[in-house]
Amino acid sequence: MTFGRMRAWTAGALLSTALSTILASISPAMAQVSPVDEDLVKDWDLDSVMATLQPEFYCVFDVLSQSGAFQDIAAVWVAPDAEQGDIDSADAVLSDAVKECADSYDWSDDVKDFGATVGIHGSVVQVLTEEMLTAGVEEEQLQGVFDMLTDMDDADTQAFVDASWVEDYAFKKKMYRALVRFGLPNEDAALENSMLVLESSVMTADAIVKWLDVKDVDVSSAAAGTPPSPPASKSSKSATATPRPPKMEITATGTGWYVAPGGYLVTNAHVVEDCKMVTLKSGAELQILNVQPDEDLALLKGVTEVAPLVLRDGRSARLAEDVLIAGYPLGGILSSGINVTVGTVSALAGMGDDERRFQFTAPVQPGNSGGPVLDTSGHVIGVVVSKLNAMNIQDQIGDIPQNVNFGIALPSLIKFLNGNDVPYAPQASSTHIDKVDLAELARESTVLLQCYQ
Repeated sequence: MTFGRMRAWTAGALLSTALSTILASISPAMAQVSPVDEDLVKDWDLDSVMATLQPEFYCVFDVLSQSGAFQDIAAVWVAPDAEQGDIDSADAVLSDAVKECADSYDWSDDVKDFGATVGIHGSVVQVLTEEMLTAGVEEEQLQGVFDMLTDMDDADTQAFVDASWVEDYAFKKKMYRALVRFGLPNEDAALENSMLVLESSVMTADAIVKWLDVKDVDVSSAAAGTPPSPPASKSSKSATATPRPPKMEITATGTGWYVAPGGYLVTNAHVVEDCKMVTLKSGAELQILNVQPDEDLALLKGVTEVAPLVLRDGRSARLAEDVLIAGYPLGGILSSGINVTVGTVSALAGMGDDERRFQFTAPVQPGNSGGPVLDTSGHVIGVVVSKLNAMNIQDQIGDIPQNVNFGIALPSLIKFLNGNDVPYAPQASSTHIDKVDLAELARESTVLLQCYQ
């Protein structure tokens, strides 16, 4: 889509409105979710901030806008199926824009990330508001999106910051009702785009709040200063962009599963090893609470209302019992959804008679690591940890072993959870659930994990 001067100016003005509104209305809330002193935020002279520092805040966005890349950046951000090649090429365009601004304003590495965030989310606001206007949404109705920002509480803001809203149907339904109350058309496309505009407005404000703290700006007297002039934009080819910081990329994937209320997740230690950031497929960042390499277990925490899986109470894996394995093998290449396989427990110890492990025959692939091993009652009896290296064994014995895979035994898992005070609730396995229902149970509580380095 090619934007005319007037329409692009209108959307740009709405971006400014969004930024000013979100900073004015929720900066105290941002102090709760960002490492910024709340009293400092309350004392900010926002008019001075915007008058003095807006060219610097908008620098990356301006460079991307003038080159035309902002359209593709927004398209990739909102697309659930963006190609990795597009994301990779976008990193170069985004990095160039950030470098151009960093050279002009002498940015630190932290500020570079904040500038990239504002550039990305500014692009989303501009493109989506333009699409909504083109689709017939009136400017007065569109203003309701930004008015809505003043109606959000701390929990609403947090849901956008950590992206938990993407998977929270109840939250989206509540926000849809509020958007209609603020004048938005009760139409799916308008409401969905409005949610993305809200998210990008909040993410922009969050970045700027942190940005001002890192720069140690005296915002009470900011208007008295003279900011550097914004750089002239380079001429660059239109490319796609990614919401992730340009210096990080996905280096590995694995599987995790919710083990207790409050968003507690279990996976393997080797899944999160050396990760600078771990996210869900939605992009929601997870907190790494504890890693125990000797047991190959890790405890993570996110924000979710998903019901956790239940651990079996009492007995560990039993020889020859049926099991179901759930996970995301090969980083979702085999399928964008969850993959399940079935088999039996074939041995009650691992390599070298390691009693912390057990063996099962259900097939697994790279990416299954960290996934749950379920019994026929739908209860967890272990955690997928590895498969036998068939080629190494072939070199030793002249034959290729089939379906020799390993799980972390239940006692090791329980000891790990108890040591971290995780409020899981075990239950006895006394019923038999059909495999189809087992798969659905696993699907709801098992997630793809992405490691960024």
